[in-house]
Amino acid sequence: MSRAVEIEARARAMLSRGARGAVTRDEFERLTLDALAWQRAECSALDRALVAAGAGTLGPGLDGVVGVPTDAFKMARIATFAPALEQRVFFTSGTTRDVRGRHAFATMALYEQAAISAAERWLLPMRDCRFVFFAEREADNPHSSLSAMLSMFSRARGARDEDVFFVRDGALEVAAAQRAIEQACREGAPVALLGATFAFVHFADAVGDWQCALGEGSVVMPTGGFKGRSRELATDELMAEIQDRYGVRRSQVVQEYGMTELSSQAYEAHAEGVAPGRYRCPPWMMVDAVDPETLAVLPVGEEGILRVIDLANLGSCVAIQTADLGVVREDGFEVRGRMPGAAPRGCARAMDALLSGER
Repeated sequence: MSRAVEIEARARAMLSRGARGAVTRDEFERLTLDALAWQRAECSALDRALVAAGAGTLGPGLDGVVGVPTDAFKMARIATFAPALEQRVFFTSGTTRDVRGRHAFATMALYEQAAISAAERWLLPMRDCRFVFFAEREADNPHSSLSAMLSMFSRARGARDEDVFFVRDGALEVAAAQRAIEQACREGAPVALLGATFAFVHFADAVGDWQCALGEGSVVMPTGGFKGRSRELATDELMAEIQDRYGVRRSQVVQEYGMTELSSQAYEAHAEGVAPGRYRCPPWMMVDAVDPETLAVLPVGEEGILRVIDLANLGSCVAIQTADLGVVREDGFEVRGRMPGAAPRGCARAMDALLSGER
């Protein structure tokens, strides 16, 4: 059995237990370290970036793991397989003039397994919910990780993308989305209203005072930045606007923590008694706050920049260093915004290594 096949088999076995499954810290640590060593051997750009960022200087075990900065995906191909084997590529958000990050996949199997399992635990408990997606169909925007994830949800529940996605040709189909929501409300069916945050803002601006109380068991998930096409909202303002417009409680508005460079998502865990604004990870994913200067893991309760270990991320890197400020608690983690100013020291060194070396 090749090293790649062996590591993938271990990851599949871990994910097969589901988002409610049990994974010991020792098992998580062994797979993290083995996967990261294999990925560095397969991808020279990744190895250079991690060496420059300080990998190997923080000590043994999970606390010594250094993540590759998300900006590395803009600078080099971070992948453990040849370009000819690419089945899917997701791009980070931005305009055509921006340098956009690129996350390639040789298979979507682990991604889909992770996405559906976590959503079934924290986001989509109702089997008979009606989907309304404020996003483009996967076929229309194959480079969007959000569109791909939502399509995975619709397939898992037997829905057709043509019936549940309401952004087409770059525009939100406001009237059609209204009709779908109103029909579900009349029939008392729970709604899963999911999509890009800017689309929620755009929809609100388009419909004015229109309101429709969603049925019991409904969930709303706005994800992404809070900048709309016509205005910008703070998180609390958007939460209040959604609750008023759709007649839902704050516990029915579930925020997701994910990014193009990852294969897994964390969610607010209202049903498990976790406070709003606090996220929980599936057992194959771990989030720590690290010191911006040293990248050392900080104690619970101290603010730092978030490092994510995602064991579904085998095709690129299982350890990702974000630029998000946050705090880890005993029952989850909080996100407190973006790192201001320059990139963390280790991340800056990693960028230098990528820009100066061969890709």
